[in-house]
Amino acid sequence: MFRIILVVLMLSFTSLTAHAHDYHASITDARYNPRTQSLEVAVKVFMDDLENALSQKSKSKVTYSQSPQVQQLVQEYIGATLSFELEKGKPLSHTFVGAEQEADVVWVYLEVPVKTQNLTHLYVRNVVLHELFNDQMNIVNLDYKGKVNSSLFQKNDGTRKMSF
Repeated sequence: MFRIILVVLMLSFTSLTAHAHDYHASITDARYNPRTQSLEVAVKVFMDDLENALSQKSKSKVTYSQSPQVQQLVQEYIGATLSFELEKGKPLSHTFVGAEQEADVVWVYLEVPVKTQNLTHLYVRNVVLHELFNDQMNIVNLDYKGKVNSSLFQKNDGTRKMSF
């Protein structure tokens, strides 16, 4: 039942137009690349929500663009609100690959070195946009060697262990 709800949410999220949305959600897809021993992460957020979060953080109006200043804000924001850990309390470093606009959403791309041949679990923290919306839902899909583990993060969920 939970997987059905996640699928419906993901399909609804991808079919939205540029009009205001009634709910607040993000989707994070992380796929383990055994060749590079890293997670390749893609985060999908509504552009207007991301602009609001960046504006609140910087205390000035931010309009999404490819400018170095805005990309730096995106990098800092995602780095502060999304983390992956092998050991609880020890976030892995990440490399900001970039971000791009697609209609009314922004895709943010990260690479997270994991450096292990046998990944049994990850601790994930996803509080993207939780400071803005009490009803914010963040779906995280982790793909490790073809096995996908999905989890829904809501306000005050904190860090969660996801096993493979």
